[in-house]
Amino acid sequence: MTLNAKSLPVDRVHALEDLLDMYHFRDEEVLLCEAFANAVDVFLEDNIKSPKIEITLERTNSDVGYINFHNNGTPMTRKQFNKYHVIAGSYKKKGGGIGFAGVGAKVFLASKIGGEIITITGKDNVDFMASKMFRTENDVKFTEIENLSEIFPDKKYKHQYGTTYRVRVNLHGYRYFKERLEDVIRFWWNFSLLKKQFDIFVDGEKIEPFDPKERFRKSFTWKKHKIDCYCWVSREDIPPERRHIVYAVHGKRIMNEVISQPIRLKEGYFNKVCCLIDVSHIAKHIRTDKESFAGNWETNQTRQAAQKFFVQFLTEQGLLGRDISKPQTAEIVNEMTKELDRLLKTKEFRDLNPFLAPRKRMIPMPDKDGDIPLSGVEGEGLAGGNGSSEDSAINLGHGDGKFFVEDPDGDKPGKQVERKSKGIRIIPTDEYPDEKEEAWVDLNRGAVCINVLHPFYVKMQESDSRFGKFEKFNINRLLIEALIKFKNNELKENWDPEKTLNTYRDLLHKTWEV
Repeated sequence: MTLNAKSLPVDRVHALEDLLDMYHFRDEEVLLCEAFANAVDVFLEDNIKSPKIEITLERTNSDVGYINFHNNGTPMTRKQFNKYHVIAGSYKKKGGGIGFAGVGAKVFLASKIGGEIITITGKDNVDFMASKMFRTENDVKFTEIENLSEIFPDKKYKHQYGTTYRVRVNLHGYRYFKERLEDVIRFWWNFSLLKKQFDIFVDGEKIEPFDPKERFRKSFTWKKHKIDCYCWVSREDIPPERRHIVYAVHGKRIMNEVISQPIRLKEGYFNKVCCLIDVSHIAKHIRTDKESFAGNWETNQTRQAAQKFFVQFLTEQGLLGRDISKPQTAEIVNEMTKELDRLLKTKEFRDLNPFLAPRKRMIPMPDKDGDIPLSGVEGEGLAGGNGSSEDSAINLGHGDGKFFVEDPDGDKPGKQVERKSKGIRIIPTDEYPDEKEEAWVDLNRGAVCINVLHPFYVKMQESDSRFGKFEKFNINRLLIEALIKFKNNELKENWDPEKTLNTYRDLLHKTWEV
């Protein structure tokens, strides 16, 4: 049967549209980054001397313009040129560079502002290969070009050594490039500019890097990898997308993150410090969108090492205020949390307490021959219910105590035993720096855990000195939200929105009254 099998047809337009959607930034920036990535991969692989990318903009009429990317890397071979026209086909190996997806600038064919790409690769106007890729209403196609005058009918064009991407854009795309091209280059490729990995020219003008005052060139070692970086203490506020740590791979920005460790910077410096770090050793872990890393031990530990290095740098600069970097283990207790604990034992709110289970638990009873011997076992046991799986989630006890098991050598008769929770516990934790939730119920620890590394929690801590009770109010909010989420999600209560909001409001008001 398989001898007559046919390949599944592919809707190429739809496939390119889906691939374009995987990026989270503007179509114009996708085009630029992919054109650069293809050039950089050649620069790296062939160790090109004095590598450069030249960009020119030209307006052909009132509705259409072109952006041209020329790089002086090794031209494509015929085999590479043929593979270049295959959607999702690539001769590159993931981890060796950043243009590994087999899509590259071709994805721009799906953009509403684009739709045509002309590629020229070779040594001069004679020894070259060229093609035109374009989108029709229902398909994407390409045709090879033998005479460059077909592309440049109005002027003489002498092709330089390397590869050129000539991309048609509509008026909106042309204006975007005209107004913001230099800033876009600095945003995505600032590490390359700083380290002079290659030169970039726009309409003949060399692009200089984003480089605020007080720059420090540094490096640190992790797992035998020497990691180069640039750190700044700026006099002006640094844009949020450049704070605090920006990770780059082969010169391209991948992502940024703020300090996740529980530290406190001196007043006025939180928005004025940043660090640009080269983590090319984890290039193989870049996700297809090329603006994030897959989560694994190597990326996680690299980021932890980067965070540690940046904190050390800030310490060296004397920018740390009160040190709160030590892990917090003590339970959070204040008047509001005590009041919350009291309210969760009342009839009105006791259903929200996941640790309060006052019902009796059935244990083996005497049979016709006499009592069944039992032994008391130290530890956490069930506090109620009939032992079914439906009850297990809400019947966990907490604290010191015993539960009972059948034991031939035991000395206690079978009976009903009642166990109750000691009350709600609130534990701060810094174990999960990347956790998106601010707080959650942890039945194993018998507590509500608060993520002290969550950016909003840190912000409320910093605001407390200026605005009074924000930090305590925020803790109270987190506790109530965690309890309600647990009630709805873990116990499958499925409250309607009105009941959820009313319960949240009533409990918040009552605890805040203290």
